[in-house]
Amino acid sequence: MPIAVVVAAALFATGLRAGVGLYENYQQQRTQAAAAAAAHSPMPTSARIEQDWGIRITVVQLLADGGLIEVRYLVLDSIKSSRLHQDSNSLANIPWIKVEGTDLSIKSKSVMFHFQHGVGQGADGRTYSIIYGNAENVVHKFAKVAIVMPDGLELQHVPVAG
Repeated sequence: MPIAVVVAAALFATGLRAGVGLYENYQQQRTQAAAAAAAHSPMPTSARIEQDWGIRITVVQLLADGGLIEVRYLVLDSIKSSRLHQDSNSLANIPWIKVEGTDLSIKSKSVMFHFQHGVGQGADGRTYSIIYGNAENVVHKFAKVAIVMPDGLELQHVPVAG
């Protein structure tokens, strides 16, 4: 009888350990599949931001091992987008980043650089980048964020590339 109890306990412990291992593996596979799906999510657009601000957000990505966030945009209408570029010392017209599903955000005061790509381009069609510091790793690879314009317009469900 005591041997049967020991064998039963050993079988139970082995089964429990295997079950926990399988469950952890399942959870890891689900997380990886969700991350892969997020990586291939299309970039959303906002007709209202394009109309009011004259820009289209083209990519949000992590740089420098996740320590920096780049928000890249294309100028569609240089007159409307000029308020983003008027005063290089003011953050009043710079968008900020909100992590969806949380109360975490990267505010405009985290901006490190705001610059134009390339030279000799016409006013419309220029590409710009805004680089934010990602203090405390608020934004993660494959997260979904909202880009919030100073007037409250939001571009939601933006995938973060790594």
